Amino acid sequence: MSFIVLASGLAAVGARRNRKGLRSGQRTIRPLSYKQRMPLIGAGFLVAASLNAATPDSSNGDGWQYAATIYLWGSGIDAKTARGEDVSINFNTLIDNLNMTFMGALEARKAKWSMLADVIYLNVGASQSGKVPVPVGPASNVLVKVNADVKTRGWVLDFVGAYNLWQTPEASVDVLAGARYLELKLDSGLSLSAGPFARALSFSDSDSVWDGVVGVRGHLDLNPKMYVPYYLDVGTGQSELTWQASAGFAYRFNWGDVSLLYRYMKWDYDSSSQLDNISFSGPLLAAKFVF
Repeated sequence: MSFIVLASGLAAVGARRNRKGLRSGQRTIRPLSYKQRMPLIGAGFLVAASLNAATPDSSNGDGWQYAATIYLWGSGIDAKTARGEDVSINFNTLIDNLNMTFMGALEARKAKWSMLADVIYLNVGASQSGKVPVPVGPASNVLVKVNADVKTRGWVLDFVGAYNLWQTPEASVDVLAGARYLELKLDSGLSLSAGPFARALSFSDSDSVWDGVVGVRGHLDLNPKMYVPYYLDVGTGQSELTWQASAGFAYRFNWGDVSLLYRYMKWDYDSSSQLDNISFSGPLLAAKFVF
C-alpha cells in the first residue's frame, strides 16, 4: 500500500487549489480527512522505481565490468482510489513543486551474471496561505489567516540479479529476479490565526512495501551504433501486483551510451488499501557510463 503515497500528495495540492483550496473569500476550511489524504499522497511519488534496460557488453572478457547511469523520467501519474475516484498529475506539476530528486543506477557484470541497483529519491512540497472571512455575528466577519503546507518524501529501490540466457553479436536476452522497495512519508500542517488567537494542526504518516519481481531484459542491434533496449518485469508481495515495461532506442559512444525510452509502471492493491491502482508512464532519458 505504500506506493500510494507521493504523487497524489501533489495531485491533492493541485486539485485542492482549484476546488477546495484556501482562497480569499472562502467561508469554510475543510482539512483533508485521513481517508482522503492517503490516496492523494499516493500518486505523488512517483516518481518511481526505474530499472534501466540492459546495455550490451562492450567486452567479452571474464572480469568484472561496471556501469553507472543517471536518468530523468518525465512521468505522468494516474491513480484510482478504492472509492472509484480518479487522481491524475502531470510531469510539469511535479517539477513546479519539486524540492529535490535523484535518479540513478549502478550495474556490475561478470561473464553471464549481472547485478543492478536502482535508486530514486523524490522530495516534493507545496504551501499556500490566505485570509478567510469567518462570520461571527449577523453582520460581521473576522479574517482568519490560514497557512497550509504539504511535503512528501520517498525512496524507490530496485535490487535485481540477472543471468544471460542467450547472446549473439546482435542481440541478447537476460532473465532476472529481485526485489522492489518503496518507502514514503507525508508531512502536512495547517495553522489558523485571528488576532491573539492561533491554532496549529499537523499530520504525519509513512508506509513501505516490498515486492519480489521476475522478468527479462535485453537488446537488439539495429546497426553497430544504434540498438533497441527492452525491459519487462512482474511481481507481487505486499502489493497485489506490480509490473513495468520499457523500450526505446539507444546510441553507443566510446564512454557508454545514451538512451531514450518509454516506461510504464503500475501497482494494483488489495481491498484494504486506500488506492485501487496507480500507474506511472512517460519518456525516460538516460546516460550510462561504462568503466
